[in-house]
Amino acid sequence: MCTCNGASATAGATNKNVNRRALGKFLAGAAGSAALPQAARAATVTALAITCIDYRLVDDAVRFFDAKKLTNDYDQVSLAGASLAAVSDKFPSSNAAFWDQIGIAKTLHHIKKVIVVDHRDFGAFKVAFGKDYKSDAPGETNQHKTVMEQVKAKLAKTHPDLAAEFYLMALDGTAERVV
Repeated sequence: MCTCNGASATAGATNKNVNRRALGKFLAGAAGSAALPQAARAATVTALAITCIDYRLVDDAVRFFDAKKLTNDYDQVSLAGASLAAVSDKFPSSNAAFWDQIGIAKTLHHIKKVIVVDHRDFGAFKVAFGKDYKSDAPGETNQHKTVMEQVKAKLAKTHPDLAAEFYLMALDGTAERVV
């Protein structure tokens, strides 16, 4: 048994194994990290879905995209305000996030279109519009449509290669295309 520096051969073997194990984990992690961006860039999905964070419609939104034949074929971002997040000065950090996520989805997954789903009884619209918020169905639809048209115009300027669809979802999960 070796007694170099007062250590036994067994102790040296244990330290060597720990170092090999740590090195193996490090190399496996580095290899996985290096491969991830290439694999992510290779993926392609049809759309980026942008929805509101509202808990009442999470499952309905999934069913909506499934019904559009987009199961496992879209990226998803949820932002308070959905369309409003893109253009309202009430949510400046959401403005940046909205547009950043479109760029990221294009880069990583080569999306072809953006689908934005707003909903009725929308808290973010109440915050943004205050006393001017329209709670009657026609007024509410028009408010959403106005915001959606602003987003569509900005999207056409910043990402002219992307198609866009805008929907308004009722609290029962049904949705109508607005823009």
